[in-house]
Amino acid sequence: MLKNKVAIVTGAGQGLGEAIAKTLAQAGAKVAVNDLNPDRAERVVQAITAAGGEAVAITADIGNKFQCVHLVETTRDAFGSLDILVNNAGIEPVASILKLDEWDWDRCIEVNLKGTFMMSQMVGRVMSWENGGRGGAIVNIASTAGVNAPLENRAAYCAAKAGVVGFARECAREFAQYGIRVNTILPGIFDTESTERLQADEAWLARVQAAIPLGRLGLPEEVAQTTLYLSSDMSSYMTGATITVNGGMR
Repeated sequence: MLKNKVAIVTGAGQGLGEAIAKTLAQAGAKVAVNDLNPDRAERVVQAITAAGGEAVAITADIGNKFQCVHLVETTRDAFGSLDILVNNAGIEPVASILKLDEWDWDRCIEVNLKGTFMMSQMVGRVMSWENGGRGGAIVNIASTAGVNAPLENRAAYCAAKAGVVGFARECAREFAQYGIRVNTILPGIFDTESTERLQADEAWLARVQAAIPLGRLGLPEEVAQTTLYLSSDMSSYMTGATITVNGGMR
């Protein structure tokens, strides 16, 4: 499905990003596995290569412009081209608005929103200049918290993810002339490392599951499969779309 395609997945050392990187690799893509933690990135690469896929680990902070350049250029050096970008990396500071530190606010916006902008701009330039008529695909992993589901003590995260949704719509309009499609996924609550501590609270878990019509937390692979669809020619007439993957939670 993605044979000979080259993909960058940011924040791919664990959780949703890890599942996305592995799924794209299984579909035939050559994957640049980005993470701020080199050990996590290398572990995912080893899993991909053990399964017969092709991947490279690249450590970079996407909140930093120069490290974004490093990520893009290292990917091109390794695989020769760029076809898919998945903007998944993000951080989630936990504090009430009254106690939220300015540095945490700035860092959250820097990584989640500015990082999405910088990576989309840089990869968009490469795709528009070098890919000819084949274009490319950009998939943003935002959150229902940025659109219709307030998330307690995570105001910076909600603001950043709302910004990603708005940015992606305009990005889709501007990039369409180059054949580059831009779509966004809004995950709900998933069974990942970031929710392990919360799941240990039986009352919290029961309350959340009761609010989800499908009755369970999502699996990372379920966001990964949606990402695969948006990255492939199966979604060739889709751009500017925002897709909710949350088990029906309202």
